[in-house]
Amino acid sequence: MPQLDFSTFIPQIFWLFVSLSILYLILSKYALPRVSDVIEERKDIIAHDIDEAKKFSLDSKKAIEDLTLKMSKAKSESQQIVNNALIEVKSKNETKKEKIILEINDELLDAEKEIFEKKEIALKDVTKISKELAKEMLDNLSIGKVDSKKLSNPSGKVN
Repeated sequence: MPQLDFSTFIPQIFWLFVSLSILYLILSKYALPRVSDVIEERKDIIAHDIDEAKKFSLDSKKAIEDLTLKMSKAKSESQQIVNNALIEVKSKNETKKEKIILEINDELLDAEKEIFEKKEIALKDVTKISKELAKEMLDNLSIGKVDSKKLSNPSGKVN
């Protein structure tokens, strides 16, 4: 193997140095600047994307805060509307309730008055009916004809 021959070792090192130097010059002049430009461009893009992400993050936080504020405002407004509606319904119900109570009381008074009148009529009729019933009973017992005037006066003697 010629690589291991020590007599050709120095020229091999020389040509190795020359080849690597040429390769270094080519890479440093053409390839490395392009690679460094691409790397720099990527860094710029990444930095720009990070800045946009921070901006969007701040915008989203602001939007969340605004939305939270609007939601709390809407919630308080809706609660106020519900409370007002409840108050209105309660007042209407109270008004209707009072009206119904007054109507019921009027009907109760009318019913009591009618009952009292019917009771008076019934009591008058009871006296009359009891006299007639007593007369019929006495007539049926064959005591004889009874005068209704005698039934009105219980102290009188019956024949």
